[in-house]
Amino acid sequence: MTISGLGCVDGPLYSLKNANPYYRAQWSKDRELGPTYGDRIAELDLLREQIRDMDPTKQREWANNLERVIKHDPSPEMRAKAVDAIAYVQDSATERALNLASGDDNEKVRLAACRAWRVLGGSAARSRLMTLAQNDSETTSVRQEAIESLAVFDDAEVRRLLARLLDDPSPAVQYQVAMTLKNSTGRDYGGDFEAWKKFLAGEDVAAAPAASMADKLWNALPSL
Repeated sequence: MTISGLGCVDGPLYSLKNANPYYRAQWSKDRELGPTYGDRIAELDLLREQIRDMDPTKQREWANNLERVIKHDPSPEMRAKAVDAIAYVQDSATERALNLASGDDNEKVRLAACRAWRVLGGSAARSRLMTLAQNDSETTSVRQEAIESLAVFDDAEVRRLLARLLDDPSPAVQYQVAMTLKNSTGRDYGGDFEAWKKFLAGEDVAAAPAASMADKLWNALPSL
């Protein structure tokens, strides 16, 4: 199923594009052959920029269309772009679509889902990101993206999860946990995972004595 098949080309988005001289000139040529892959990507990029400013009724209409793209479109790039756009709509269709995207066969779509959950926020987003972060059968990249996105959910349960993940077998996951904690807490214990664990357990842990020491600890971690 394509964007055209969902009515995007001749629907509200076409009206938005028609106001732009560049797109108007392009459409006069490309429409003779039908929408190209580049057109469809550009449409979704434009929709991502515009959707947050639409009225709630239009947002819901687009959320339903985007949900169908995420469910049916054969292109991972299109599905990922649809995920990027739907993140800005607070609607039940958004949660359904992001749950679907979180289990997509393509890593690019799952990475987009992690970022979208962060934008959407709320308890469902927090729960799904925690699940992805600790799923050791998931790719390291997706787990890292989920962990990074958890920085906006700085609560006790998230901190307990991050503390456990400091013992993860993957050095890349450990590194991402430390970076996420640094960004969410303002503390910097570098790659001293024991210091991070003590801090998360409520202990008053002194910061590294000098920036150079923290730098050495970071540099001791594997590069990503």
